[in-house]
Amino acid sequence: MRGIGIIIPFIVTLYILNVALEFVTNALRPVIDLLQWLGVISFVKSAGFIQLLIELEMYPVVIDFFTELVAVLVLFGVIIVVGSVGRNHYGEQVISFVDLAISSIPGLGTVYKSFRRMGDVMLDQEAENFQEIKLVQLLGDDVYVIGFETAQSPTTVEETTGHDEMVTMFIPLAPNPVTGGFLTHVPRDQVYDVDMTIEEGVRSILTSGVATGDNSQQKTELAMGDLEKITDIDNLQDAIARDEDEAQNRNGDETESDSKRS
Repeated sequence: MRGIGIIIPFIVTLYILNVALEFVTNALRPVIDLLQWLGVISFVKSAGFIQLLIELEMYPVVIDFFTELVAVLVLFGVIIVVGSVGRNHYGEQVISFVDLAISSIPGLGTVYKSFRRMGDVMLDQEAENFQEIKLVQLLGDDVYVIGFETAQSPTTVEETTGHDEMVTMFIPLAPNPVTGGFLTHVPRDQVYDVDMTIEEGVRSILTSGVATGDNSQQKTELAMGDLEKITDIDNLQDAIARDEDEAQNRNGDETESDSKRS
């Protein structure tokens, strides 16, 4: 399990880089066509070394390699330039204008703003994305779940529901709060303070409550044997069979007792 947790981020990162490189490579195709039209590529081919590569049938491989190399350099160059421009006042104005222009496009603007917001959250190191961890009264009077307060609920939500004060809560699902959870608007009187840090709350969710409270101070781990027992279908089937046998035995004993009484 730990190996999967280490490998997956690398795989996702490599996949994103591969997509970005393919995009830049395809974007460079018109430049290559322009160089060919201007005769630059023909001039390069006339060189002795290039002619040797053509004779050895290695020219396409070398061209593909240099294309990928140029794509990498262009990608990093664009990232550095955009980052440098975004640090000064005029650059911020240009970026704001581009944001406004793209955001005004129907359909595309919604997608762009979502990813833009995600990027702002990732880069804003001082921002507290999850302001506080709370207990939220849900599913019953005596049932409480861990939730993260993210913001004050919009006024329209409060007016529609008739509550004076509501908060926006993210209710995560264990054991993977990243891909599972609920965005809720909860009345303030149903939200309770709890003496728990955000780190402790996340740890509790990731371990399905195993590392909670005092246990979170220790290095609590599930052994691989325990995980195998949990996910072993044979053990589950054996348990079901035992329950069925016990139920049949109880029914047989009750029938025998009734026969003796009669």
